[in-house]
Amino acid sequence: MSVAQEKFSYRLPEERQQQIARPKRQLSKRTLRKGKILLTGCILAIFLTGVAIAYYYAQVAAVGYQISQMQKELANLKAEQEYLESQANQLMSLQRIEAIATTKLGMVKPDPKEVVLVAALPKSPPSGQNNPTNQLKHQEAPEHTAREKDNHGQAENPKRPVLEAFMDMVNRWEKKL
Repeated sequence: MSVAQEKFSYRLPEERQQQIARPKRQLSKRTLRKGKILLTGCILAIFLTGVAIAYYYAQVAAVGYQISQMQKELANLKAEQEYLESQANQLMSLQRIEAIATTKLGMVKPDPKEVVLVAALPKSPPSGQNNPTNQLKHQEAPEHTAREKDNHGQAENPKRPVLEAFMDMVNRWEKKL
């Protein structure tokens, strides 16, 4: 059987620390220089990263400012558009046009007896009897027979070339539809 032996040290604590402390290894100049360069490179990389982050935050702030300016401009333009549309509607109102026609241009409203109705559809269809506009005319014919006969007589009269040209234009327009 073996028994462990205790080691007794009769040295003072200061002597023990000197014995434990080993002499430091001397680093070469090349190793020291590499360490300094590496440390400087790390510090420079961290600094450049910080500058890049600050630059991007500044860009985001600038674009945000531009967006808010554009939104204000858009709101102003929308308000101006609404104002201009209301002005256009006001200028195109029938009451205003009638007022200008009667006051500035000296026009008067015609008497119902002086109004001449012009038929927009011919009596006989040039393309056939199945034309829906002709069927509509034949359905309405009993109500306006006296007026239409009078108007058709005037429209077919060769003494009125303006009305005849107007009727031809309306007929051509109906054929296109």
